[in-house]
Amino acid sequence: MCALHNMRAHGSMVGFGWAVVICVLLSSCVSQKGADLGDRAPAFETRVLEGDSLIFNPVSGKVHLLYFWADWCPRCEDDFHLMEKLYQQWSNQANAPRFLAIDVGQSEEHVKNFVKRMKISFPICMDHDGKAARSYGVKGLPTYFLIDKQGAIRHIILGWAEEKTLLAEIEKIQ
Repeated sequence: MCALHNMRAHGSMVGFGWAVVICVLLSSCVSQKGADLGDRAPAFETRVLEGDSLIFNPVSGKVHLLYFWADWCPRCEDDFHLMEKLYQQWSNQANAPRFLAIDVGQSEEHVKNFVKRMKISFPICMDHDGKAARSYGVKGLPTYFLIDKQGAIRHIILGWAEEKTLLAEIEKIQ
């Protein structure tokens, strides 16, 4: 019984430890203004999981949906089911929004395991140092940013996103 209790306590401490690390990475967001509605979305450079470097340019003539997340966030796992569904629907559409899921502060190996377990087919970007998240002023996970074709931020969702709300907001700026 004591060993089981100790294992549970250890697991809770590991999860708590990750939460503290992410909070520290995002803590500088409080002192920075970050991006707001109507602002030009910040460009950033990151790396795609198991891939090359990616330079995000918000002014590209496409609508963008940025999704900042981490797998320790219980809400994020549920959101991935919705994101996968939308990505599959959009994959063959020329005018579909460009979707970037940006993991904040986790190791590549950890993210690879999560992506494999969740059967995710969309691109995952790695924000190991939280720099991209800070440039957007992300204060919690998950956070969505919907960016129009001219690179302006048109909608921000902190926390859970309902499918119908998300689709309606995308339709408004398409």
